[in-house]
Amino acid sequence: MQSRQFSPLFPASSEEATLDNVYLLIGQGGVFRVPTLVQTVLGSCISVTMHCRRRRCGGTFHAFLPSYEEFKSADSADDHFRYVDTSVKRLLQDFAWMGISPKDLECKLFGGASPLHQHLRASMGIRNIQAAHAALAEAGLTVKASSVGGDVGRKILFRTDTGLVLQKTFSVRSRRD
Repeated sequence: MQSRQFSPLFPASSEEATLDNVYLLIGQGGVFRVPTLVQTVLGSCISVTMHCRRRRCGGTFHAFLPSYEEFKSADSADDHFRYVDTSVKRLLQDFAWMGISPKDLECKLFGGASPLHQHLRASMGIRNIQAAHAALAEAGLTVKASSVGGDVGRKILFRTDTGLVLQKTFSVRSRRD
């Protein structure tokens, strides 16, 4: 899952030339102790980035279902990053294990689109956004920045050591024959 590459989005200092690069697929996430550039592409899925300035580390995930209780299956007990609610809890557990409390974390929220132009009140994107806000509020966390909803997909790049998040949006067009 990891490869060392230079990213043209950042200046080429010796530290940044060896920056770890991770691409998150659906249902993946974690806390990164070393400086890492984490990227993922989101439609209706959600990513929350959490950054600890004091320890210069961060975590994120790519979840596609809002709630473990609502969508659990027999084979999903250890699949923490599949669900928005358990993803937030898992990151907070990992940070706690490192001695980092929720008050030390800066959170940003991305995704939750309805890229196929399904502007429904109960679309999966909207349900994922609601689940993220609920899980973060339950943990006493506030969202510093967000880019959610709408009908555009997002590619995000997260620098775990600085907390910087860059985003590129793109439209999904339906093909008509």
